[in-house]
Amino acid sequence: MDYRCVKCGFRIKTLFVQYSPGNIRLMKCENCRAVADEYIECEIMILLIDLILHKPQAYRHLLYNVINRETVNLEGLLWKSTIGFILLDAYRSLLLRRSNEEHSSPMNFSSLVWLCRKMLKDVVFGNIMFLCVFLLASRFCLNTSAGVSR
Repeated sequence: MDYRCVKCGFRIKTLFVQYSPGNIRLMKCENCRAVADEYIECEIMILLIDLILHKPQAYRHLLYNVINRETVNLEGLLWKSTIGFILLDAYRSLLLRRSNEEHSSPMNFSSLVWLCRKMLKDVVFGNIMFLCVFLLASRFCLNTSAGVSR
């Protein structure tokens, strides 16, 4: 498996050397001379916090040094994430729209159809460009078959 330094993205052969169980030495990057991946020693909660804080090192650790591209179906994972994102965004849009409306009027069929049409327009057309750019960029960055000539 091809690993990368989380600081500069330089390719390295191995992330650590294990001398005995529980005794490892982290390897240094040949390019930037820093520890190649310090997230190996961190717990998952630290990694999640750094992912929430949008630290590029955490994303590099997750995408290049943890996920094995040969065993994980990244395309299926991306499509599932896309569908989950659309469903959660539709729910968010519905909640925001219902909180802004007056609750005194009862919900009839025509207002329900109008609300669904408006929500679909907001969610689908509002996110379609974002999702297309995200999927294309992830395909090119992760070196999967893009189907588009470079």
